[in-house]
Amino acid sequence: MEQIVTIYDLHNKYIAIKLPLERSIVNEIFQEWGNLYILHTEKSFDGQMIQKIICLEEKDTQTKLEMLFQKNLYNNAIELVKSQKLDSHYVTDICRKYGDHLYSKKKFDDAMEQYKKTIGELEPSYVIRKYLDAQRIHNLTNYLEDLHEKKLATSDHTTLLLNCYAKLKDEKKDKLDKFIKNNAELHYDVETAIKVCRQSGYIEHALALAKKHY
Repeated sequence: MEQIVTIYDLHNKYIAIKLPLERSIVNEIFQEWGNLYILHTEKSFDGQMIQKIICLEEKDTQTKLEMLFQKNLYNNAIELVKSQKLDSHYVTDICRKYGDHLYSKKKFDDAMEQYKKTIGELEPSYVIRKYLDAQRIHNLTNYLEDLHEKKLATSDHTTLLLNCYAKLKDEKKDKLDKFIKNNAELHYDVETAIKVCRQSGYIEHALALAKKHY
């Protein structure tokens, strides 16, 4: 005979432990002194019935996170960190790990959604290098646009974004128009933007920028 004791973490929505008890009958489960105890009767090989007690001690948060990472349960890890009210950089680091995992699986769109959550804490070059190497211009453009919207872009980021627009075949004009005419005050280096537009052959866009800002 075998019974299995399963403990669920209802708040973070995952199975914390599955404990098989061979040749046993669970008599009682109770909590005391911050631990969980399982009182059970086990049948020995010679047929005797022996009472035993198991003490289950909750693991610390870091150990829980490592176990979740091993199972690639990154969403559960994020919920765990939030429930413990830990600093935001913990969430950022998990999003980066989750992004790296998805990126390794070539799920570039999903990975980018995670990397975008790290904006403001993770160095942008970490993400930019990955998507330049993978030649994923659409994803890179999306990330750079978010940097500008959150006013965290440098002149180098502006140059790279406009160069990305230049490489987007059917969408490049619409993207450039939106960038230049956007009513929201995007943070970018105007001189750099004008220079890149001129070098890319978008004279009208360079002129529009000059008229708007000078």
